Order: sequence, then C-alpha cells, then structure tokens
Amino acid sequence: MTETTSYARAQQQLRDRIRGTWAQQPLYIDEIIRPGLTENQITAIRQASQETEDTGLTHFLAIIPGLRVRGYGDWAKFTSEFAFDMHEASGQKQTLVLFSEGETSARSFAYLVTDNGPVVPTGAPELMKSSSDDFIPVELAVPYYLQVLVAAAKGTEPPQAPDFDTRDVGDRNEDYIERFGLDNSDPDTLVFGATTVAALGAALWLLRRRNRYSWRTELTTKPELVASRNLKKAVAEAAAPIPEPVRPDDETWALYDRGRRIQDALAALTAAHPDWAESADFAHRNGVFVLVTLDRWVRRQLRRRSGRAEDEPRFCFLFPHHRKVVEDHVLKQSGRSLTVGLCADCREELAAGHDPERLMVPKRPGSTRAVPYFHRDDAYALSGFGSFQPLDEAVLDEMSPQRSAAGRKR
Repeated sequence: MTETTSYARAQQQLRDRIRGTWAQQPLYIDEIIRPGLTENQITAIRQASQETEDTGLTHFLAIIPGLRVRGYGDWAKFTSEFAFDMHEASGQKQTLVLFSEGETSARSFAYLVTDNGPVVPTGAPELMKSSSDDFIPVELAVPYYLQVLVAAAKGTEPPQAPDFDTRDVGDRNEDYIERFGLDNSDPDTLVFGATTVAALGAALWLLRRRNRYSWRTELTTKPELVASRNLKKAVAEAAAPIPEPVRPDDETWALYDRGRRIQDALAALTAAHPDWAESADFAHRNGVFVLVTLDRWVRRQLRRRSGRAEDEPRFCFLFPHHRKVVEDHVLKQSGRSLTVGLCADCREELAAGHDPERLMVPKRPGSTRAVPYFHRDDAYALSGFGSFQPLDEAVLDEMSPQRSAAGRKR
C-alpha cells in the first residue's frame, strides 16, 4: 500500500468515525486521545459545546489526534469540505463546525458554513506552532473558537483571544515570545512563514467559492419572466378554446386532448396561486411559463396543414427558463442518479466540474430560505418541470380537485 493510499484511507476512517458520532450528538472526542485528556479538559470541552448548543445555533465539534498531514492545503480542503457536507445534512441556514487537535497542542480549523460555503471568521485563523511547539491548549482553544463562531453567526463582536503563558514549566525557552514580541497574548495572530501563503490561498479559494455560489442563499429573482414574457397576457390567451385540428387523425386528436389538459392545468395553477405573478415563490412563475409555452406549441401543431411536426418543447431540469439545446443527462441528486433534461449551458458547467445555477425558491409558504425547487414535494418537484412526467399532469394531480385522466392511469 502506497503512502498516499494509506493517508487517504486514514482520512476516510477518521471521517467515518466523526460522522457516525455527529449523527447522534454534536461533540466527538476521538477514542485515541480521550485517555490523554484530563478531566478538566474534557469538562471545559463539554461545557463549551453545551453553551454553544444553548445559543440555538447548530454546531459540530471534533477533538481529534494530531495527524501527519501532507500540507496545510490538504488538511484545509479535508476539513472545509467535511464542514460543508455537515451543513447540507443539517438543513440549517448557518452551521458552526470546529476541528481541534487535542494532544499537546490544539491546532484548530473553525468554519461558519452557509449555503455559499465554509468561511473562516475574522479572529479564527489556524494557529500554527512555533519552533518550541508552544500552542494554545485545547481547554482554551475550544471555548474560544466556538465563541468566535457564535459571534460571527450573530454578527456581534468576537471575544478577546485568551491570554496564556506559552512557556513550559520545565523549559523557560522564550524563543516564541522573543521572536514575535507577543508578550504571552494574542495567539490569534500567529500564522508564520510559508503557512501564511497557504492560509491566504485557502481564504481566496473560499472567497471565490462564496462569490460564485452566492445564488445558493437567495430566492430566485432573475430572469424577470412576467413582463419580459408577457405572461399575464399569455395566460388570458390560453383560456381561449383549443382549436380543433386542421388535419384530424388519432395523433392530432390526442394532441387536442393534451391541449385541454394543459389549459386545465394552467387554470388550476393560477387558481391555487392567484399571486403567482408577484409571489416570492418563483416556481409558480416558471410553472406558468412552461405551461403557456406548451399551450402555444399545441395550438401551432393543431393549425399545421403540412410540413414536419414541431418537437415538443423541453425545459432544463435545474432552471426551466434555460432552453438552449436541452438533452438527456444523467445527474446525481440526493444520492440518486436521475436522467433529466439539461440545457447546453448547465451541461457545460457540470463538465467543467462546476455547480450550475438552480431555481431557488422558498421551502414552504412565507419562508425566506432558498432551496432548489426539487427539494420540495409539490408538482414542480414531482415532475421535474417535465423531466419525470408532463408538468400539466403533475399540476392537475396536485392542484385540481378532479385528478387528470392521465394521472389516474399511472
């Protein structure tokens, strides 16, 4: 087994142990180092975790052994990605995550995580060792960092860094203090040498990620569909009787019936959500947009006298407004692989390893928290805006007191 493989396996084993405990409680203390912690240290850690829980904020705390890591960037990547995974699992607006070593020193990684990604708050850089291995001890590090995270989450001033004597009782070596002129205080300023560059790189990475995915925390407000697509007028026009086919045959009469279902679905949607044009819930406007687009397509086909039939419009699963060359694509969502319609732009983003923009709407009426529409259980999510079943059938099944005939057959 290579060193790289052994290291990756150790990381995964540590991750599995931590997550197994975090599924039950927010505090994890690795069994490898627990016997080496004093009662006072364990008491301080538990009290700090309880005080954080009392604030009402969701937090996860891991006290772990010191690892022989290959570099700052590798450990930062491991902890930051782990922190974001826990945030997504928590379902909260903000999540506090702290990793702290608990042997002779307490190197720590503290993250305030939102849907934009993990952020290292001001006052919580990673504390590095000096040449004499002096460090803030775990019984001071954990309460301090958790207080910093709580302050960042609430927008209040962070606490003062703890004042501690870095000198070992048996070795009065003061290289740490003399070299940096710290006078036994302000440990949160201690980022030295080459690690400064690594820390800056991690901060810039987090900042870029935060900017790139800022849409993840906001309800969708663009594109503006009501005025730009004249949706109110389109809804009124869709209420007109569906024309009988110019070239009547079984296929066109079936299309005529589909047009009636689309018309009924549009009426059911606008009746169920009369504020669809103004509501913060952008999913309703996209539903109207999809249905009026389908209505116009049906009417064109029924009026067609000759020529090749026009293919049914397709809509992007991640953002129905995206219409550029929609094709089938296998997409992993919520632990499942789904074949859905994706536009060319979203497929390109995925191929580049990026997270495409998604339709972000309220989780429930009145909520201001943004979630992808497919995290809900309404007609839009169940149909995937046409990826799983026609939207008109899903809307009638969900919103009409008379379930659609097509829906009863499923």
